Amino acid sequence: MEEKVQKLLWRCRRGTKELDILMMAFLENHYRNVEPELKHAFEAMLDMQDPELYALVTGNRKSQDRHINQVIERIRA
Repeated sequence: MEEKVQKLLWRCRRGTKELDILMMAFLENHYRNVEPELKHAFEAMLDMQDPELYALVTGNRKSQDRHINQVIERIRA
């Protein structure tokens, strides 16, 4: 598990500092304890382009995937 988290930590490094902070905070504070569906959603979010991800975390856009929206809620909380 730790090796996977380390790889995800590297993937959390984004083009903007704000996204870096938000994605790393979710990984460090929530990832290990969430349901597998939310882990998968978070990993899918790391495949998104920065503008798309930024729109989600700022609330300017909502995903059609309910699990991604649940991850976003936890990031924004």
